[in-house]
Amino acid sequence: MITRVLQNKQILLYIVLWIAIAVVHFSVLISFYNISWLPAIGDSLIFNTIFAIIGIGLWFAVPYLDLSKHQWYELLSQHFTGLVLSTLVWVYGSSFILQQLFDDRTSYIGFLSGSLTIRFITGTFYYTVFVSIMYMINTYRQLQERHSREAQLFAQLKEAELTLLRSQIRPHFLFNSLNSISSLTMTDPPKAQEMIIKLSEFMRYSLNFPDNSLSTLEKELYHIQLYLDIEKIRFGEKLRFEKEVDSSCLQIALPAMILQPLLENAVKYGVYESTTVSYIQLKVSCSEKMLNIYIENDFDPENVFRKGTGTGLRNVEKRLQTHYGQPGLLNIMKKEKVFIVEMKIPRYVTD
Repeated sequence: MITRVLQNKQILLYIVLWIAIAVVHFSVLISFYNISWLPAIGDSLIFNTIFAIIGIGLWFAVPYLDLSKHQWYELLSQHFTGLVLSTLVWVYGSSFILQQLFDDRTSYIGFLSGSLTIRFITGTFYYTVFVSIMYMINTYRQLQERHSREAQLFAQLKEAELTLLRSQIRPHFLFNSLNSISSLTMTDPPKAQEMIIKLSEFMRYSLNFPDNSLSTLEKELYHIQLYLDIEKIRFGEKLRFEKEVDSSCLQIALPAMILQPLLENAVKYGVYESTTVSYIQLKVSCSEKMLNIYIENDFDPENVFRKGTGTGLRNVEKRLQTHYGQPGLLNIMKKEKVFIVEMKIPRYVTD
């Protein structure tokens, strides 16, 4: 429908353009050559109508003479041939019709015969300008199509990258959880059973979202609470979680499963090697343009932490940059015995 409207507008513009040229042509004949009005009307209508028809043929021919697909000498030869044929048909065809219409007006016929040279020059000018405009329009269309294809490819690449990052996070967490369940089956079978139920619910939640989809803060908080319930089965009172969330932020959209790796990192480095109670704090606030998430956990710098690959935080940072197209949305800091992660979610992208 849109394409048809654009085509109709182009046809209308083309007709209006040639009407304007015909009016100028008529005015010149009346004002400068003292041609009477009836031959002047016939002259302007015949000459401009015939070239308008020739122009339609050029409109369809130019795309096949693509600048990028032909050598310059091929284009020059083809356009020289087109120019000669077009001007010959235009000048002699129009002159023949006008001679038949106004053969009784000797003064006009004399003017017509004497003006052939200037008409050949005018036809050459018309052809050159028309073809140049067609090439500019064709080049513009090609650029638009190229930009459209590049945008589609970029979107597909972005989706593929997000899929890869999410696929890395899921097995990472599942592997750690299965290790914990394996240990509990020998030390505390009832807790192992409870943990399996929680893990099942957790995985069902995470699999409900496509790799590039958005969730809400409220759903993400529910998601991380499932995760922490799983970990508390293992660590008991050793793991303490506190949260402070502005209720006005709950419906703000953010990438699905973006918080869980941050909490997993806090548990891993704050609880795993600790012999005392470890605290994890989550604070969430928001403004008109940004959702601010602050996660803090204490740790003992003297403890030797289990070595990890850093997959969680690195993937979160990459996902944020890929999704929002800007760096610096994830900041990581260490202050004495406190590990801090600050994450910013731009609201204008998702609201």
